[in-house]
Amino acid sequence: MTLPYPPLAVGALLLALPLRSFAQGPAAAPAPASRFYVGLAAFHSSYQNLWVWQPDYTGFRVPVQLTAGYQLRPRLALELGVAYRGHTATYEFADYYISSGTNTPTYYHYRNTTTSRVASVTALARYALKREPTQRFQVDVLGGATLVRSSYYSRGSQTYLATGPDQEIAFSNHVATNYVLLTAGLGLRYRLNPRLTLDFDIATNRNLTFPAYYGSFTGSTALGVRYRFGQPWPSGL
Repeated sequence: MTLPYPPLAVGALLLALPLRSFAQGPAAAPAPASRFYVGLAAFHSSYQNLWVWQPDYTGFRVPVQLTAGYQLRPRLALELGVAYRGHTATYEFADYYISSGTNTPTYYHYRNTTTSRVASVTALARYALKREPTQRFQVDVLGGATLVRSSYYSRGSQTYLATGPDQEIAFSNHVATNYVLLTAGLGLRYRLNPRLTLDFDIATNRNLTFPAYYGSFTGSTALGVRYRFGQPWPSGL
């Protein structure tokens, strides 16, 4: 008796296909893209001025800004930036002068150390104008608010020496100011690779706390890089 080998072979193949498919399992889903990014930039503004540095200063020569952001949508991100600038300087001189009415020479010594610190926190919404995420160059519209804290600490002494004992007068003065700015501007981005961009932000600020004293509008700029964690988003920042 002849066995129907062809039908048996076809049946065995059909039974094996579901088992083979089950052994392979479902295809792995691609890893979700990261929505978080961080940045580091050199910062300049009217309240954290890059050009006020003097040769005798110690501290942060260039104001630095750290940023952290979260991508809400392919073209919209929320960002928080913290910038700091601080320096210390010491001024000292000594001289003689003639006291009025006595013609007695008096030695005078003055020493003063000042420390100036400015910190700012900026909360911004960043909206991309271009729809094409593959383009290396992008333009963003920026809008938000900035909180600035400025402190000034002065301490030292004045010493007088005439015919009697030294007369030393110590002094100390500390002043701190907080104010809020309305911030708006443009951001320019160039994609170096899928995770890293070169960024330049330029903004104008309106002082809401002291509008008359600080003027109507002031400017600020930041130049640095931003890095996205995890899998890069096709749409970029």
